[in-house]
Amino acid sequence: MRIILSAFIISVLIHLLLFSPIVKREKKIEPVSTSKKIEKSSVRYVKLLPKVKPTPKPEPKVEPKPIEKPKEYKKVEKKSIQPQKKIPIQKPKKVIQKPIEVPKKKKQLFEDFGKVVEIKPTPKRETVEKKSLENFLLKDPVPLDKEMLDDLTKSYVKLYGQEYNSFTKVQKVFIQNKIRDIVEITRKYYRFPRLAIKLRKNDFNIVEFTLHPNGDISGLRITKKGEYSFYDDSIIETIQIAYKDYPRPKEPTKIKFYLTYTVY
Repeated sequence: MRIILSAFIISVLIHLLLFSPIVKREKKIEPVSTSKKIEKSSVRYVKLLPKVKPTPKPEPKVEPKPIEKPKEYKKVEKKSIQPQKKIPIQKPKKVIQKPIEVPKKKKQLFEDFGKVVEIKPTPKRETVEKKSLENFLLKDPVPLDKEMLDDLTKSYVKLYGQEYNSFTKVQKVFIQNKIRDIVEITRKYYRFPRLAIKLRKNDFNIVEFTLHPNGDISGLRITKKGEYSFYDDSIIETIQIAYKDYPRPKEPTKIKFYLTYTVY
């Protein structure tokens, strides 16, 4: 009996020694609260598996379409095209009227409601006196006596010299009546250059050009230049603007006048 008891006690001790650490470990395990900090030693790493590529689906097999046979077309026979015949254009015939023969009779008689009426021949038209072109252009003739002109117009006419005698009557009358107006129109458009006002220099020059019936001018030039070139350039520029207001002659007429420049 003693041996059995001792064996039982020994077996119990052995069991206690073996199972004691398991019990202790089970007691230490506690649920982890969210408030407590996680220690580094308690963190475990998980390895992710590589992505598995999906296997491609096999493409559906497309059966080739049967090749259709080309349709049979009917051959068209070429027809020969015949050119159309040109239809001749008939030109209208010219009808030449024969001159009417008028009987030479002093009196022509015809019956009008049973009455005999005498038709008298129409009287011949009176011939109009032929007038010269100058008289036609000059509706109101003006005497060409130079002594009747004012002193300023006489001074402008003297610039022409003997050339004035070669002008027609129409040209002479236009120069006598309109040369003074042309000079006044030019003076209205004229503006003294800045250099002339700054230097305060006086000058004198003579201008010449041809005035046409449509109002245009040609051959604009300075026949006698002044001492200062800025006066010559300024008067040419002024005439190129002012000529639109000039009176128009009946014939192309040569215009010649002088200008004096005085700076006060």
